[in-house]
Amino acid sequence: MTFGELLLRLHEQGLGPVLCGEPPSAQATCAALLAGRHPEPLLGELLSTAALWCRISGPDSEVDRAAVVNALGPLRRRYQADDAPAEGLRALGTLIEAIDAAYDAAALAPPPCPPTTPVH
Repeated sequence: MTFGELLLRLHEQGLGPVLCGEPPSAQATCAALLAGRHPEPLLGELLSTAALWCRISGPDSEVDRAAVVNALGPLRRRYQADDAPAEGLRALGTLIEAIDAAYDAAALAPPPCPPTTPVH
């Protein structure tokens, strides 16, 4: 799956305002994440961390489930600290569940139909 496809799937799941830009797009969101300018601070931090650790250069960069989830490991440790706000850990858990759901849905989707040849 590409990072852009993942962003679209996360947005469609209602995770929050994943996509940004006017109009909202995976391209604008990738640019904002890589520049650290996503309009949602917590979600932006989570997605920016995943993008940077996975060496995402744009929405067409391929990324697999394990890489994205593993990229969030350092944030998990930070959010599990005694003095960390619970909001961060909850948001991280929700994001990981959404990432799993996105990859599960992609794996279960029927393959695209091959193009048909018109009969003359």
